[in-house]
Amino acid sequence: MISVILADDHSVVRKGLKLLLEESGTITVVAEASSGEQALELVKEHAPQVLVTDISMPGMSGLDLIPQVKKHKPDTQILVLSTHNDEEYILVSFEAGALGYLPKNTKAEQLIAAVEKIATGDLFYTPEVIEILGASLIKKRSPGKSIKSWLTKREKEILAELVEGSTNKEIAEKLFLSTRTIDSHRRNIMKKLNVSNSAQLVKMAIEKNLI
Repeated sequence: MISVILADDHSVVRKGLKLLLEESGTITVVAEASSGEQALELVKEHAPQVLVTDISMPGMSGLDLIPQVKKHKPDTQILVLSTHNDEEYILVSFEAGALGYLPKNTKAEQLIAAVEKIATGDLFYTPEVIEILGASLIKKRSPGKSIKSWLTKREKEILAELVEGSTNKEIAEKLFLSTRTIDSHRRNIMKKLNVSNSAQLVKMAIEKNLI
């Protein structure tokens, strides 16, 4: 079972999310928080696989919460579920370390799929979010030739798949490699590019035209 903590200042929203997620049979909600501060303490206590958080909450916002969670519990993955669909909120969320961003009117099936994918450390984003990220980052795109030369042909292939949102397993099957090999390449790419999470990796790949 995937352990999840919900952070939202509306109890009705939390109750609805809990019902939806636990109906999947693969997810269990271990705690609920009504503020960023409470969410951080609960994450420290329970170390869930996934934190599903809103952005607008009393006190510490969801955007401020994300880096704090990654600092104290780096293995807890974060999904932002918010009414804010502005480019700025989405970009800041990913840059802070979130692996997914969904609007609150998301269908139950997509929400469950997002939690399940993010729990494995993979990114999850909708076509709308990809469009927003791409449109924003392409404005700042630079040739990046020197950085691009750091990567091998295989690493560039894997990076391209990661940007498309493919999981390690999917990449391994496509390239006829083991998931362990893909994970090793992924770590090497992140080390070469000096990034600490998948969201930063995808951001740099687009920004520096590495694919």
